Amino acid sequence: MTSPIRPYPVLDLLRERRREIGIDTMSSLLGCRGRLVRRGAVIGASLVGGMALLCAGLALRHQAIRADLARVEPVEAEVKTLSERNGQRQAAVRQKTTTNRDLAGALTTARTSSALLTELQLRTPVGIRLSSAVVKGPSLVLKGQSLDPQAFARINALQLELKRSPLLDPRGITLVKSERTDAATAGPASALSTVNFEINGPFAVLAAPRQLAVLRQLGSEGMARRLQLLQSEGLLP
Repeated sequence: MTSPIRPYPVLDLLRERRREIGIDTMSSLLGCRGRLVRRGAVIGASLVGGMALLCAGLALRHQAIRADLARVEPVEAEVKTLSERNGQRQAAVRQKTTTNRDLAGALTTARTSSALLTELQLRTPVGIRLSSAVVKGPSLVLKGQSLDPQAFARINALQLELKRSPLLDPRGITLVKSERTDAATAGPASALSTVNFEINGPFAVLAAPRQLAVLRQLGSEGMARRLQLLQSEGLLP
C-alpha cells in the first residue's frame, strides 16, 4: 500500500515572529500565490508605466527647453553685441571728455598767461634781475642775478614772495643753486658783484572759482572770460 505524498515542508524562519504579531504563516499564504503574483505584476507594471510616462514627459520638456533656447540664442547674441557697442561708445565718450577737459585746462591755465608775468613782476624785489622764467611740466624754473649789497638777503626775500603767490605751491619753493660772480669777471657793465641763482617752484592746483578770482586780481580779463565760458559749457570740473 502506497503512503500518501506529503507536501514539502516550507522553511519559514520568521514563524515565531509572525505568531507574535498575528500574521499568517507562509504555508497559509501559498494558496494565494497566483493572486499575489498578479497583484505584484499589476503594481510593477504600474510603476514601470509611471516611470515611462515620467521619462516621456521629461523628454518632451527637454525638447521644449531646447527649442526655447534656440529662439533665445539670437536675441542673447544681439544683446551681447549691443552691450559691447555701448561699452565702446561710453569709453569713447569718456576719452573725448577727458581730452576736452585737458584742452580746456591748458587754454585757461595761468602758467602760460600774462597773469604769470604780472605776478612775477609784482613779486620780484628791487635788486633782483630775472633772466628767464621757464615752465617745465608742473614747475616754474626762475633764473637771475641778485645784486650786492645783501644779494643773498634779496634772494631770500624773493623766495618768501614766491611762497605768498597763489599761483605756486609754497611747500615746494626751493633754491636750487646760488653762486657769486665778482665784478671783475662779470664784465665792464657790472659795477657790483652779483649772485646768480636758480629757484624752482611747483604750480598750485587751483579750483576753477579760485583761478577765476586770481586771474581777475592780476588783470587777465581775457583769460578770465575764457575760463567762465568753458566752465559754463561743463568742460571744467
